[in-house]
Amino acid sequence: MKAVIYPYDFESVSTLKYRSMLKDIEIVYLLSPMGFGIAGKDGYYLQDEKSGYIIKSELNDDEYADIDTLLITEAILKLPAADRMGELGKILSNCSYVINMAYGDDLFKAVEKLCQEKSIKLINNFDLIGGQKVIDLNSVGLPSERNRINTPIIAVCGIAPMTQKFDLQLYFREHLLKNGYKVSQIGTKLNGQLFGFHTWGESLYDNAFPETEKIARINQFIKDIETEEKPDVFIIGIPDALVPYTHKHTFRYGIPAFEIFNAISPDFTIMSLFNNEYTDEFYEEMTKLCNYKFNIDIDCFYNSHFVPVSLSVNAADLSYSFAERKTTTGGKYQVFNSDCIENKGLYDYMIESLEQYGQFKSY
Repeated sequence: MKAVIYPYDFESVSTLKYRSMLKDIEIVYLLSPMGFGIAGKDGYYLQDEKSGYIIKSELNDDEYADIDTLLITEAILKLPAADRMGELGKILSNCSYVINMAYGDDLFKAVEKLCQEKSIKLINNFDLIGGQKVIDLNSVGLPSERNRINTPIIAVCGIAPMTQKFDLQLYFREHLLKNGYKVSQIGTKLNGQLFGFHTWGESLYDNAFPETEKIARINQFIKDIETEEKPDVFIIGIPDALVPYTHKHTFRYGIPAFEIFNAISPDFTIMSLFNNEYTDEFYEEMTKLCNYKFNIDIDCFYNSHFVPVSLSVNAADLSYSFAERKTTTGGKYQVFNSDCIENKGLYDYMIESLEQYGQFKSY
């Protein structure tokens, strides 16, 4: 499949950066609305390195001839509802396949209707990609007791959603695969399936059954993956946030994290943070919070590139700005920044940590 990504923005940079791991998909063009203000820039427009892709605001007939697939990203939800379908309809007229990577029943129904009108194959849950799937806890059996997961688990969690958790999930996956490990993975974004791993579905937030039963079903699903896929290691991304950010922006109060961490016991956990200067006292408080609230140990922290825009704190939705990387310094706690995911530094630290626990064997 030769694909155009639309709408392209900073949340799609990781998809472009790790495109070599995409399953049967070649990214050909990046398309972004003029209102996003990034047309004409390089695909890595927030970084020093170059991707070789130029972000476009429209495609001509020759360029449309190069593609057969549209990847709809979550950024479509940033457009006014009245403006979403117009550009999609134009792009769809030049494609044979559509892969929807955005949550939302209303959006899905609108895209589905357009695809039916234009006789285009809509790939939802990525049924052309492979066996990976959006997790539906309603279809998972209820265990009689909590299963023991014998495979080492790497958990990626964050103090808030926009802290490059997905970048870290792809980073660990890339290096583990390169080093010969068999990886099973559950990711925090729908497009994780494009890279060959499972994704938390909306049933994680379903109220169809009590929280205790939901925890049991999560545990059973992960055990089922272990039995079927026989991985050397799990990578599990934790959706949303560990704690509320403000009274207005609660990020589900950390309930999904509580459920997942009660279903599993990770062997290595990294917490991703907003871009800032932090003290050892802060890291200590976060470590204690995770220990007492989730019964997990934080092995290291990651200082991301993003910070909330202060004017959006009281708005319905948080918006974010890109900040220069903070230099990590010595101290009581191990802290990484984006420099470390440009090389093997963080990966090596993870491997060393697992080896110390006697949970992993280096190949």
